[in-house]
Amino acid sequence: MHEFSICQSLVDMALNEIKKIEPAPVRVIKVIVVIGGLRQIILEQLQFAYDVLIKDTIAEGSVLEVEYIPVCGKCKECGWEGFLEVPVMLCVECGEASVDITSGKELYLKQVEIDE
Repeated sequence: MHEFSICQSLVDMALNEIKKIEPAPVRVIKVIVVIGGLRQIILEQLQFAYDVLIKDTIAEGSVLEVEYIPVCGKCKECGWEGFLEVPVMLCVECGEASVDITSGKELYLKQVEIDE
C-alpha cells in the first residue's frame, strides 16, 4: 500500500508549510493534492491513510481533496495530442507507439486551506 507512504509525505509537507505561518493558524480546513493518472493511486486508500495520519494534529478533521490529471500525450509521428488509454498508450489517430507523455505523472501538494 504505497498510498500510505505517499500520504505521509503530503501530510508532512502540509504541516511543515503551516509552521511557517505567523500568527499560527487555528486549524487546517482542506488539503488539496494533484495526482496524475499514471501514479496508480487508489483514492480510497489515500483517504484512509490521510484520516489516520492527521489524528492529533492541527489538520485533524480537515478534508483531503484530490485533483485528478488524466494521462495525455502527443504523437511524434502525426502530431496528434489528447487523452491516452492506459496501459496501451498508442496514438489514437495513427496507432503508433511513439507518444510523448504530456500529463499524468503529477503528484504534488497544491494548496492548504487554514482557519486563522
